[in-house]
Formats: sequence, C-alpha cells, structure tokens
Amino acid sequence: MKRWFSGFLGGVIFLVPMVCAQAAPSIQVAGMEGRIQSHTTVLPAVFGNREQGIDLEIAGAAALSGSLRADMFQVSGTLAMPLIKDGLLLETLALTGATSQQVRVMIKFPDVKKQAEILVRFSLFSNAPGAKAAPLGELRFAVFPASVTKELTDLLQPKPDARMIVFGPGQPLRHFLSGLKIAFEDGGTDTPDRFDSNRLYFGDLATHEQYQQAEDRSAGARIVLFAPDESLPPGVYSERSNVGVHVQVTSPLLDNIAVDPRAQLALIKITHFLSALPSSAN
Repeated sequence: MKRWFSGFLGGVIFLVPMVCAQAAPSIQVAGMEGRIQSHTTVLPAVFGNREQGIDLEIAGAAALSGSLRADMFQVSGTLAMPLIKDGLLLETLALTGATSQQVRVMIKFPDVKKQAEILVRFSLFSNAPGAKAAPLGELRFAVFPASVTKELTDLLQPKPDARMIVFGPGQPLRHFLSGLKIAFEDGGTDTPDRFDSNRLYFGDLATHEQYQQAEDRSAGARIVLFAPDESLPPGVYSERSNVGVHVQVTSPLLDNIAVDPRAQLALIKITHFLSALPSSAN
C-alpha cells in the first residue's frame, strides 16, 4: 500500500509516495451535507470560505480515541503549500477498531480567488502522555471561489428583454432562485401552450415524455429542459438556430444546485448560451 511522505524544502512540501509493509487506515467521503450523493470520479467540489458538513468513512483504524485534527495544503502536482496545521475537527473521537466507521465533521475550506486543489490530511491525537498522532488518511477537494454564486445571481436577475420563466413539476430550481431572492415567473407544472421568443424558459421536468411535449412546442424559443433521457449519456446538449436556442440537460445538475459550485458554473454557461441573441439578430 502507498503512503505519502512529506519532504519540506523552502516553504513548499513535496509529496513523495512511500511503500509501507503494514496496511494503514484509509478514509473516504461517504456523503456531503445538503447533497444527493452521486457516483463520480472527479474530486468533491466545495466552496471556499464556507463550512461544509462531510461524512467520513474511516476503515482499518485501530481502537483508539482522541481529538480529530487535520492539516490542510494547497496542491499543485507533487507540490503542496501548507495552509493549516493540526486544525481541530472534533474534540473527542472514539474509534472502535471495526472494519469501518462513519463520522460527521464540519470543515471550513480556505477562501480562493480561482479553483484550487486542497489536500486534507486527518490524524487522531491521543490524550495519553507521550502518544504520537495516529494518521488516518487524506482526501483531496476541488475548492471554488464563493463569488461563483454571486456571478450566477447577477446573471439571473430579471432583464426587460429576457424575463425568466420556470415551468414543470420540479422544485429544486424554484427553491434555489427563491433562496437567492431572484425574481422569476412561475409557469406552472404543465408545459406552456406557446413560447415567447423574448423570454428565457427553464423546464424542470420529471420524465422524458414531458421533455418531448415541451420540445414539440418550443420552436423558436430560448429554452433549457432539465429531464432524464435514457437514450443519452448524462450531459448538456445545446443547439442554436436562426430563430431560437435549445438546451437539453440529462445530468442531475439541479439536485445539488444550491451547494455544488460545478453545478452553478454549468448553469452560468447554460444561461449565457441561452441569453445570446440568435445569429439573425446580430
């Protein structure tokens, strides 16, 4: 099993892999507060300068107790710049020595000006005299500027030539907009009979049948439809014509829209694409 040896040189830590003869404890993210968990291979995304509740699953640790602490580094390749040393997460944590054990912690990530990779290294500090800290493992997170939410809020503010209309049975987008105090027109749970080219339509739909009905009526509209589609991989599909803009979102982008910076960045890009005037109007 690999572990990481930290070498210090000129204020920068070099992370060098080491091979250990004895299996070490491991730690992973079991869940994140306020989010519907999704299976993904990318780093968990969080906002800087905000606390995030995280469920940790600790495996392979001996039965011991003490305070749970963390070192935090900003990582670039094999270089790691120290940010926080022995930050306290829990005053007391009792590990039972079971195969795995879950614990909830609150971590405040550093404020960043642009996306950064942050490594968090967890250790248990025993209260016994002379005892050494027991390493539990480490995790990496993609940390995004808190300004992403403000950028999205400013972008979605009502405009005379592009009022926002939300329709469909889904509620996540409505709740998100209401939480940010963004005014929008509620088009109801059904698909509008007609679409106005001077409006921006956001359809939060539950089935592919609802998507098909909205698509059939949306010629010439500027519209984004959030709906499942088993015929397509999860993603964002866009099409622009001389008379309208159509965006289909098959990924569960709205599930974590209030807390996931990647989802908010995706909505920023979608809204920019939707807001742009058709080429014939340029």
